[in-house]
Amino acid sequence: MNVPIRMLGIATSIFWVILIAFIASAAYSLKDLSLGFGEPQFTAPSHDLRFSLPIYIDNRGYYSLKSFNISTVFSDPEGLEISRASTFVPIIPQGQRATIFHNVTLSMDNLLEKDEQYLFNDNNLMASVTAGINFAELLPVQLSMNTTYPWGAPFYNFTLGQPTYNSFNITHGRITVPASFENHAAFDLVGDMRVELYDSADSLMGESQTALNVPQYSPYTGNLDFYVPLNPASLSAAQSGHFSVYFSTLFFEYGPVVIPYG
Repeated sequence: MNVPIRMLGIATSIFWVILIAFIASAAYSLKDLSLGFGEPQFTAPSHDLRFSLPIYIDNRGYYSLKSFNISTVFSDPEGLEISRASTFVPIIPQGQRATIFHNVTLSMDNLLEKDEQYLFNDNNLMASVTAGINFAELLPVQLSMNTTYPWGAPFYNFTLGQPTYNSFNITHGRITVPASFENHAAFDLVGDMRVELYDSADSLMGESQTALNVPQYSPYTGNLDFYVPLNPASLSAAQSGHFSVYFSTLFFEYGPVVIPYG
C-alpha cells in the first residue's frame, strides 16, 4: 500500500509543480502583452452621437487571451443613466494583434430632454468602466473604475445682442442682431440656426436663418438680419421683446430657446 500512496504523492507533487510553472509562465508572459488606445472618433447616425474608441491589443505572450470584454455606463451628475454599451471579443490568439472598437452611443435628443443646458454649459458626465479578460484560461482578471467624461457645450456662452434698427429701403428697415458662441464640443457643428424676433407685444416681427459650420473648439461671431416694415410702430416695438431660437444640426434638433432682450 505504501508504493501506490507514494506514487500518488509524487504525481500530486508533479501536478502542482507543473501548475505553478504554468501560472508563473503565464504571469511572466504578461510582460509581452501591450495595450493601447487610439484617437476617439465621433459620428452622428440618426441624431445620435456615437463615440468609437479604438483599443489595440498585441498578444506576444505564450497563451491566448479569451473573453475580452469592456462595458461603460454614462450617467449625468445626478446619477441618472444616459447610455450603456458593451463590447466582447471571444479570443485573441497568441502572437496576434487585434484592433477592437468600443462603441458608445449618446442620444442627443434624450440628453437635451433632461436639460437644455448641455447645449450652453460645459459639464461632466459620470462614466463607470468595467473591463475583463481571461488569460491562458486560468487567470481571469477584471478591473472596474469610475471616472468623469468632460462634456463640452456646442453653444457655450451663446449670446444674442441688443437689436439695432437701420433703414433698408423706402418700405422696410433692417434690424441687426449680433450673435456669438464657442463650440466646446468634440465634434464640428454643421447645420442651421433659425431665430424669430418678437416685439414687446409678442408679435412676430421677422425671422432670420443662418448656416453654421463651426469646427470643434472654435468661436463663432456673426450678425442676424431681420427685415421689418419701416414705420414708427415697429421701431418702438423693437426696443424690447424676445428671441425664439431653433437649432438644426447633424447631431440634434432643438428649440425654441427663448431669450429676452431690451
